[in-house]
Order: sequence, then structure tokens, then C-alpha cells
Amino acid sequence: MREKIMNLNRRSLSAKEIINRAKSEAQTRGQDPESPKAGTGELVIGVDFGTTYTGVAYAISSWLGRDRPSPKTPTEAGALCEKVIVIKNWPNAGLQAAEKTPTVLAYDRGKAVAWGGKVRPSHRIQIAHFKLGLQDNIAEHYWEENSVGTGAALLGGFLKDSNWTHESLPDKTPVDYTAEYLSEVRQYVTDTVLPTHYGTEFLSAHRISFALTVPAIWTDKAKDLTRRAAIRAGIPEDRLILISEPEAAALYCATMCTEVDLKDGDRFLVCDAGGGTVVGDFTLSFAKFRT
Repeated sequence: MREKIMNLNRRSLSAKEIINRAKSEAQTRGQDPESPKAGTGELVIGVDFGTTYTGVAYAISSWLGRDRPSPKTPTEAGALCEKVIVIKNWPNAGLQAAEKTPTVLAYDRGKAVAWGGKVRPSHRIQIAHFKLGLQDNIAEHYWEENSVGTGAALLGGFLKDSNWTHESLPDKTPVDYTAEYLSEVRQYVTDTVLPTHYGTEFLSAHRISFALTVPAIWTDKAKDLTRRAAIRAGIPEDRLILISEPEAAALYCATMCTEVDLKDGDRFLVCDAGGGTVVGDFTLSFAKFRT
């Protein structure tokens, strides 16, 4: 079983595959995938782990409807969107970034003392952009030696060297930072956010799974490091799936963006213009629309 799980997790699945797999498991357990009653579905938590900011959304997979067709009108799209809840009450969330929390950690005497919006300018040791350290030679995609401007400098030492260390934290690696940060995010979502939305009995009756985003350029090694960090953060290995960022974005555009009137066979371009990084050399993703 462990080998089967590892083989499944070593490839990034599409968002649609993630949802369909959850519904199939519910049906296998003899549950009604369309019933909103406790114990009839899987609670899927999607974590958009970003270089600069991180966002999280969650939904009961059975409430989405496995055989539900793609929405054809804004009303249908809106009804489906209401089933997916985006977290907007992050600690110390700013009005302009309520749906995101900064991907940053603060340390004191070698221990993490604050994360996300809790990090203040008064914190002397701050570590950000550590996600970049998970991928070897990340500079080939995000930075050029002769580039002009402050953008590269703001991304920190990990952009130039994945083995970069902070002078006050010489033993900390990108995997360590990622694990500690995802642990804080996971605990906040499961211990603070979910209990305010669902009852204890409801939560205990549902299987909780996580879908974690990774860049399309991530190598198998980078994906493995991300997975290891997530597991260290307390996410069960058999409830973790990685999904590439452009696949998640493409599925949303194909199913929810009714205003663009996509038809079978149409192709559209996905560009992930993040808070701190945009993949260089116009290495973008094309998607083909199919209902």
C-alpha cells in the first residue's frame, strides 16, 4: 500500500482528478456523494503555497457533485463557487490581501516565533522566499546575472543559491523553513478556521485531505522535498497530493470563466504572475478546453 501511495504522489494530479478520486473513495465506502450529511464526503483543503504569499480554500468534495457539468452561466458558476470557501480571516490580514497570508517566518534564538501576518518589522530575523530553495538552479528561471533592478535582490539568497543559509540559522534548510511554515498554516486551518465553520461531529466524520500546489517547473527532486516538508508539517502522507499551479488555474478558467465563452477545442494561455516571481523566458502553459 505504501508503495502504491508513493507512486501516486510522485506525479502531480490535475485538480479534477483530485476531486474525482475523493468522490470515488466516498462511493467505495458506500456513501452517497451528493448528500450533505456528516460522514458522506471528503473535506479537501487546497493550499496555494506561494513564494511571497500563501492562500487556502476548502470544500466538501461530495457537495461539488462528481457528475456535475461545467457551469454554462454566471449564475451556475456562482452557485458552484459558493461551495468552495476561501479563507479570508488570516491573522493580522491586511485589507488589500485578505485572501492571502505572507509566506514568511520570524525567528528568535533559533526558534520560529511568528509566521505570516504575525511577523512584524521589529522581528530581527525574518526568512522569506524559502520556497525558491526547494528547486536547484532556480535562478535559471527567475533571474539573470546582468538583470537590472531590485526585484532579484528582494527575493533573497535562495534565488542565487538553494543551499543559502542565514548567518543566525546556519543549520536551517529550505525544507526546514517550508515544514515549519506549512505546519503553522495547517494548524491554523484545522484548529481555528474549520471549527468555526463545521461542528466537531461533522469534522470527525470526514476524511481531511490536502492538495498542495507546486510550480510547473519543479523537478521531481523539488516535488519530493516539498512533499517531505508537508509530511513533516503534519499532513498525512496518504492524504497529500501535489498539483501543478497552471493545471489548477487552467481548470478554474475552463470551468468557471463563463464570460469568455470557451468551446471544446479552444486553447488559452495561463501565466502565473505571482507576488514576487513570474517564470522567465515566457515559459508559460497552454491549455486545451474540453468539457
